[in-house]
Amino acid sequence: MRDSLKRKKPSSVNATPEVADFISKLKKGCCLLAIINNGLDKLKDNMFVGQKIEKKKFPKYYIQKYQINNLHKLNLDSRTRLTYTLVAEESGVAVIVLEVLSHKKYNKRFGYK
Repeated sequence: MRDSLKRKKPSSVNATPEVADFISKLKKGCCLLAIINNGLDKLKDNMFVGQKIEKKKFPKYYIQKYQINNLHKLNLDSRTRLTYTLVAEESGVAVIVLEVLSHKKYNKRFGYK
């Protein structure tokens, strides 16, 4: 179990424009929307709730597109993953949601078979 130092609320939880657009297009009451919102609520309560990804496993896509230096994964359910990074800002540390992916797309993004 993670120690209490690894439980910290972020200053904010934001999404990339692509993720925000994707979420806004989901129908109210949609199961996927409920799963995503549950994950976002967990992130609002604890920015360390996800699993930290080793730097050597960062997809080049994220490095090139977002210039990340840290990456985390949150399993929303058995089929859906959310990737995020932590970014320093004036008021603290913000969570930036990079993608919401199916397990299959997650495996492809990270080069797993």
